[in-house]
Amino acid sequence: MAGIRLASEIFLVLDERVALLSLILLIMAAAAPILLGWLALLPSESEPFAFRGESSGKKPRDPFAIFLLVNISISLLLRIPGLDALPLLSRMVRLLPAEWGENTLVIAFIWFGFIPGLAAAYSTVRANPIRWQLLVGGVLTLALWLGGPWLLTAIVGAA
Repeated sequence: MAGIRLASEIFLVLDERVALLSLILLIMAAAAPILLGWLALLPSESEPFAFRGESSGKKPRDPFAIFLLVNISISLLLRIPGLDALPLLSRMVRLLPAEWGENTLVIAFIWFGFIPGLAAAYSTVRANPIRWQLLVGGVLTLALWLGGPWLLTAIVGAA
């Protein structure tokens, strides 16, 4: 019983250097598949010895997968410490009716926290051209949303 308690205390109290390293690695690991997803959407270059006017073939595209990739990208950017979304949100709130302004932040927080899980589930169920990028990027961005505040608390708590 004492061993379980000691293990839980070690797990809950994290050294600030380990927490910072974990946060940086989690951000980089989440950004890599998202970047590769965007690169997979770029049109391919023509072959060096192809004739003029010969098409290189179009890649299949899934509009909903691209929508999820855009939202995962925004979700990742919102979880990077130091990037303040408040100025953008204040401009957006001015465009909305006054009664909606109070709930905009909560709705945005829920939406961008929910989207990575939806992207991972969608990629698990349905095949699309950027399937593995959405799956890995969604899981890691969701981990960043769930574990990021805990890591930030461990980093700030040591100061």
